[in-house]
Amino acid sequence: MKAIIVGVNYQNMTYDAHVSLEELEGLCNACNIQVTQVFVQNLDSIQRNTCIGSGKVLEIKEQINDETIIIFDLELTPLQLRCLDDILEIEVTDRTDIILRIFEQRAKTKEAKLQVSIAKCQYLLPRLVGMREEMSHQQGGSGFRGSGEKQIELDRRLIHRQLVQAKRELVEIVKQRQTQRKRRKDNGNKVIALVGYTNSGKSSLMNVFSKHKQVMQKDMLFATLETATRKVMMKDRTCLLTDTVGFIERLPHHLVQAFRSTLEEVKEADILIHVVDSSNVQYEKHIETTNQVLASLGVIGTPMIYVYNKIDLNAYGWIQPQEPHVFISAKEQMNIEALEEKVYAILYKDYAIYELNIPYAHGDVYQELMQNTTILEHRFVDHGIYVKIQIDPKYIYQYEPYLLKH
Repeated sequence: MKAIIVGVNYQNMTYDAHVSLEELEGLCNACNIQVTQVFVQNLDSIQRNTCIGSGKVLEIKEQINDETIIIFDLELTPLQLRCLDDILEIEVTDRTDIILRIFEQRAKTKEAKLQVSIAKCQYLLPRLVGMREEMSHQQGGSGFRGSGEKQIELDRRLIHRQLVQAKRELVEIVKQRQTQRKRRKDNGNKVIALVGYTNSGKSSLMNVFSKHKQVMQKDMLFATLETATRKVMMKDRTCLLTDTVGFIERLPHHLVQAFRSTLEEVKEADILIHVVDSSNVQYEKHIETTNQVLASLGVIGTPMIYVYNKIDLNAYGWIQPQEPHVFISAKEQMNIEALEEKVYAILYKDYAIYELNIPYAHGDVYQELMQNTTILEHRFVDHGIYVKIQIDPKYIYQYEPYLLKH
């Protein structure tokens, strides 16, 4: 599929139009759409009916060759979509729709498919008018049945039903996730979440730590949609590392809302590793975008380490890092130990050392300690197993009967 993409420079806009168009071209590539022409118009304000000026619309129409779609680098209103369709006589869509198409193509798990379905339905409902002219045609027969319903009304009802059903199914999956998170917390497992702009290298870093069960990594926007959690070693301790969907500037609010249940994993994390592409000149904007999305999810106050990735590309000399930070290359596995040290120091700064005596009859307790705590010392003595452990004080109550008092 070939496409024309259209950007707008207008007063008081909050992003760089040319940078955004480059990103839109990357989104198109991720969606297997070849961009053949790029148009940019400078305006005082967005036009109500056609987004851009009517003259520019006609200019674009004259330049259409074998392209089959025109994509605008902002979210079009239903009225704009209808007017542009009528004038250009070719499929017209916007940035949000392209992102939704990518998510729809990449969704593999039932949860991801439901989330994308919800976002797509919420996007489509207000845009049914004007999406296809034939939707306004009357359906049905005559006589006692009346003139029938308009196709658009049938479509709206169908999408609404799909939306309700998807939300209902997602609720059940969310309950399962909540149960899994509660079990992890009860076990005292520390949770580390990888967050950051799309294509910053989160999945590559995940695979550095999770050597035996890899997640997909690819140099493209939104390569990862599913939240994946792996048990990893952070120095001498077992932790849970969670990879999350990447963020993007002007991430459609439908997607943020639909993926809220998945992103709940971030809210429950003990520490966030904010992965930044240090080779991208827009790295500061990427950091700002990620932090804004996290704030909108209610993620406030969670310890965060800024991890400036891709230093192997040698484009990070001008970066002014935020603290605390580490410069790494996930691809070349550079400075990974320094990252481990920093994560370890933050995660376990409040841990304390305790001595216990576990009766031989309670061997299951000893096995539990071996799995969920750091064993500093252990000896098999006459009256049981002497164990010296390091553990978060809030979980020591579970082992109160075995504590040795000094």
